[in-house]
Amino acid sequence: MQLLSLRDAASIGDLAAIARRRMPGFAFDYLDGAAGDDRGMRRNEEALAAVLFRTRHLVGGRAQTAVEFLGRSYNLPTGVSPMGMANMLWPGMDLVLARLAQKVGIPYVLSTAATTSIERIAEAAPDVAWFQLYVSRDPAINEGLLKRAWAAGIRVLAVTVDVPVPQKRNRNHRHRFDLPFRPHPRFLLDLLAHPRWAVETLRAGMPNFENFVPYAGLARGGSITEVGRFLQAQGKRDLLWEDVERIRGLWPGHLLIKGVMDAEDASRFLRIGADGLWVSNHGGRQLESAPASIDVLREVRAAVGPHAPIVFDSGVRTGESIVKVRALGADLAMSGRAFAYGAAAGGAAGAQKAYDLLELETRYTLLQIGCPDINNVSVSILREGADETRLLHLDPVAVH
Repeated sequence: MQLLSLRDAASIGDLAAIARRRMPGFAFDYLDGAAGDDRGMRRNEEALAAVLFRTRHLVGGRAQTAVEFLGRSYNLPTGVSPMGMANMLWPGMDLVLARLAQKVGIPYVLSTAATTSIERIAEAAPDVAWFQLYVSRDPAINEGLLKRAWAAGIRVLAVTVDVPVPQKRNRNHRHRFDLPFRPHPRFLLDLLAHPRWAVETLRAGMPNFENFVPYAGLARGGSITEVGRFLQAQGKRDLLWEDVERIRGLWPGHLLIKGVMDAEDASRFLRIGADGLWVSNHGGRQLESAPASIDVLREVRAAVGPHAPIVFDSGVRTGESIVKVRALGADLAMSGRAFAYGAAAGGAAGAQKAYDLLELETRYTLLQIGCPDINNVSVSILREGADETRLLHLDPVAVH
């Protein structure tokens, strides 16, 4: 079997195959895997694939992919979802993806569990950086993180609400890749089999949870294992509605709630002050038997009306999926894995390749379905009979 080069990669799947070759097994499976045996992740992709288009022709026009969201224009209705420990996947990945997002004009969302600081990301992506918050048990940490994000110029905050307990990911467990991480012989053999990753990691320096280092109280910052143990202990497992209201009071910018998978919850989040919603099952990484995010999106849009801002992720790997997500009610169709596969496959050039593939596929899809402007996409571009469990008997909702 011929090994693909970055230049020959024709899809995000090809970038994933290249990334698998370049990355140690524990790192690739951390990126590529999900809760349990990955059924939830596969369900996300299969559900998106099952949505079919109506194809119309003879409409003319050039494809237009730019959209407005929360008062800012983006060149494509996608962006980089938050990813913890990205610099462990490939050295410097956080900054590679932040710089890509700034260059091409799409959002980049920094995770609380990132391995690059809020301040460095905001400097690299001053126009497009958002921050994602995992709420800590210590209110002082939450307040400190929000103050740092605001001082750095970040104006969009996404509060994640779908991690009440640590997840069980079987692929991670088989590699013994859990927090707190402890090196073992099989881990060292994996590194020896991927010398480029090991050398570049040594050159870049061992990654750490940079945003939590100031709060961990460890001598000289502490190792990633020590800070990771502190971060894990700080996870607020009893997150309640009043905690979200408290964060709303602390944050003067736009507030999104990430992890919305219920229409009633969606409406309540807006009532307590959220500016928008992020429909997501965490890419299938939290609950293996969760419904596909795309199956919930239509219900959420119907519940909150046509104007509430909605972000979506989970299963987005193609430009066709981006268009489908817009048609079913979301403003932005975000992806973490698609961009991470690209960065791991080829650094900055690989990240650019991932974006170029998604952008090209989006433009081609718009022209093929006879709806050149992404802002005119609605449920009317989909075949009502394509998947009766998702589309039949639901009145179209004009969302854009």
